Order: sequence, then C-alpha cells, then structure tokens
Amino acid sequence: MNSRLPLVILCLVFLLPVAAAYLVLNQGWYRGGSTNHGVLLERLDYQTLAQANPAERHWQLLTLVPEACGARCEDRLTALQQIHLALGRERPRVVPVLLLQGEQSDATRLLSGRGFATAVAGQEAIDLLERYPLVIVDPLGQWVMGYAATADQAQQIAQGRALLTDLRKLLKLSHIG
Repeated sequence: MNSRLPLVILCLVFLLPVAAAYLVLNQGWYRGGSTNHGVLLERLDYQTLAQANPAERHWQLLTLVPEACGARCEDRLTALQQIHLALGRERPRVVPVLLLQGEQSDATRLLSGRGFATAVAGQEAIDLLERYPLVIVDPLGQWVMGYAATADQAQQIAQGRALLTDLRKLLKLSHIG
C-alpha cells in the first residue's frame, strides 16, 4: 500500500484541477468577463433593416432624432458631437449619423453643416433605435453595439464615456474604414 500512495497522490494532483474546471464550466458557476460597455447587436445591418447606408466605408455613430427634439434628445446630440470631437486623430474614420424620424429641426440642420450625415429612418430602424438610442455601426454597415436610453444628464455623460472607450477599442482593432 505504501508503494501506491505516491502514485495516487500524483494522479490526484493532476486530475483534481481538471475535474474542478469541468464542474465550474458545466455548472454555470463561471461568468466570463467582457470589456465592452454597450450591448452587442447580432445579425443587424442596414440591409436587414431596409435602410440606406448614409456613410458607406466609415465607422458611424448613429442616433435617432424625433420630430420634436426635447431636452434628452438635445443632450444626446451634444454627447454625440463631443464624442466625435474626442476621437482626435481618428475622427476622419467616424461619421456621426442622424436618422430623422420626421422633418429636420434647426439643431439637425446645424449639425449636418458640421459633418453629421442625415437620413430618413425606416420603421424597423426606429423600433430598434427606441431601445438603443446610440448605436455604433462598422464600415460594412453592420450595427455592432447599442447603448440603452439614459434617465438623466449624468448618466448620459457616463454613457458617452463608455461609448468613446468602446469605439476607440474598435477603431484600434479595425483595419478597415
């Protein structure tokens, strides 16, 4: 029995970690971490939403502008403008896009004069943008990441920082657009 004890201990040393890892992964005890702040949008692009791509071959920061743009909408437009400015040397790769739900307001006319692209939103795009008012779109037209609506200006600022962090990561990893 004494001669088998080192063999049993050696087997346990190598097999117990494997068995423990198997249990942790299969029982759902492990939650993998992610570094993105937005919600990943899968299988969404301009074609599936029956929407024309207003800025092909560019990264896009997309938002919906309703006919009556209230205070929250104006805060979102300001945040979009600030995010675009904060990109620095990466700014030419990104085009802010305003999808209009109705007629253009004075604020959207002003922003379209500052390099913001505008387009009329289709109903499927409106439905999605009501859940995620800010969306990052890749140069191929894939809707990559969405950001949920915020309740106040402080949350809007925090969300803008999170979006900027995610966009910088995507631009760093991307060789297109």
